[in-house]
Amino acid sequence: MKNLQTIIFDLDGTLIDSSDGVVEAVNYSLEKMGEPLQSPDKIKPFIGFPLSVMYPYFSDKPLQELYAHFQTKAAETVVASTVVLPGVEDVLAQLKDSGYTMTIASTKIRKHITGVIDKFGWDKYFDAYSGGDEVKRVKPAPDIFSLTMDKVNVDNSTSIVVGDTINDVYAAQAIELTVIAVHSPYGDKEELIQSKPNYILDSIEELVPLLKGKTD
Repeated sequence: MKNLQTIIFDLDGTLIDSSDGVVEAVNYSLEKMGEPLQSPDKIKPFIGFPLSVMYPYFSDKPLQELYAHFQTKAAETVVASTVVLPGVEDVLAQLKDSGYTMTIASTKIRKHITGVIDKFGWDKYFDAYSGGDEVKRVKPAPDIFSLTMDKVNVDNSTSIVVGDTINDVYAAQAIELTVIAVHSPYGDKEELIQSKPNYILDSIEELVPLLKGKTD
């Protein structure tokens, strides 16, 4: 990582927790389709995965209709419920001071990413960001990472990914991007380890010492 210039961050579970808003929007969509509500413990492990992966576990109703109801409620709940994960603000400030170009590549739609950035004043940190509605294939396909690197005119030789799910790991590996995995507040730790990221951290606060050690 001695030539590292650009850090591509996942959003949910890596930098933020918007799970309360996601749970509310999922249950709203299920209720609208006459389906039983689901507990947060059942919904949260799917955060960071496409809705098309989650809904078959809860309903056999048309995905497009479920998705439409989800987005209707999510417009009210997702950004409003979002909180910054512990240590993130300090890490972003240190990395910016160190001169890194920082970006976001998330399965969240771009409108919600913009809302999160505006809510926390993160435009001072991030040079570009991409949402799941900007690509044909979301993670674990690598499209969103390729798009994000194009936006800041870099390639995988000078970039790394920081994420919290196997989708981030597999998407990065598909285009030979170095990937650092951070244990998620609602993901599967063992599953993450088995995906074999280049590095794995217990918390985002370990990121700055890791990068400093690998670039000195």
